Amino acid sequence: MNAPEVVRRYAVTLLEAADETGATAAVQRDVERLLQTVRQSGELVEFLSNPLADSQAQANVLRQLFSGKVAEREGIIGAEVRSAVALSEEQCQRLQARLEHHSGRKVRLEVQVDTSLRGGAVVRVGDTVFDGSVNTYLERLQARLAG
Repeated sequence: MNAPEVVRRYAVTLLEAADETGATAAVQRDVERLLQTVRQSGELVEFLSNPLADSQAQANVLRQLFSGKVAEREGIIGAEVRSAVALSEEQCQRLQARLEHHSGRKVRLEVQVDTSLRGGAVVRVGDTVFDGSVNTYLERLQARLAG
């Protein structure tokens, strides 16, 4: 069986399952989003169509690109927080409240300690990065003094 036939069978099965569960519109939006992402990235297309690329690596890349998208549809966005020291529960709650106020959506925090930071934190919400790290502050200060 060739690749296009396998793809067709999976597509038909996906559409049948979506129809049975009443999720056809959601699946259509997800597939359109996937196609849009693939069309916008020539490197991604090249990587996914490379027969020498490891299929597990390809699956991992797709999983990372689209993880959290189901939660996004439900109005929840993920925020990755890297801080120099462990944050207290109160600090996490305050940060989450601020991010929810800023984004207008429910935020799920993923907090981790990054020992490479001298202080502060770096927060990524979708494509937006809030960099309040001492490292970045020192780099900016150095650039101003040198310039």
